[in-house]
Amino acid sequence: MHPACPRNDMSDNPYKPPGTDLDGRPPGPVRPGSPTRAVVIGLVVDLGGSLAVNLLLTIFYAASLQGVGMSQDEVKYALSHIPSNSWVWISGTLLGAGIDVLSGFVCARIVQRDEWRVGAVLAAISSVCTLLLGDAGDSAEDLTVLLTLCTAACTMLGVKYGREVNRRPDPAAE
Repeated sequence: MHPACPRNDMSDNPYKPPGTDLDGRPPGPVRPGSPTRAVVIGLVVDLGGSLAVNLLLTIFYAASLQGVGMSQDEVKYALSHIPSNSWVWISGTLLGAGIDVLSGFVCARIVQRDEWRVGAVLAAISSVCTLLLGDAGDSAEDLTVLLTLCTAACTMLGVKYGREVNRRPDPAAE
């Protein structure tokens, strides 16, 4: 090698990779997050996502009702009495379930320890919010209870998925 070459100071092995400035920590979250923070962010995902889905579906449903020639009073009545077998109610229920799964997943990924316990707290608070803020439309009370139980179950399903991701071995460490 030429004496002015900066690689001249390498060890005897020319195939050894150069050193880095990294401190050897693996990328990503190293420490588990706060349970309070995990529950609050899970609730923000759940309530914010549900609000956004509700708003978008309401806009699309109102536009479709106006498109078939309903007056504003008829549209207001139809929006306040959505039947449980309509496409908008079914879409809202399925998308809401997906958001519940996402909120449980986010909670578990943030907390990274005691996922079941912290996820159960999120599921309980989310279920209470579903009872307080939610409404099954013209449906019976037993459907409201069923939807509340589904909220808790979907949240815990997300916690299960998040816990599985947390327990995966790090491929970079191998």
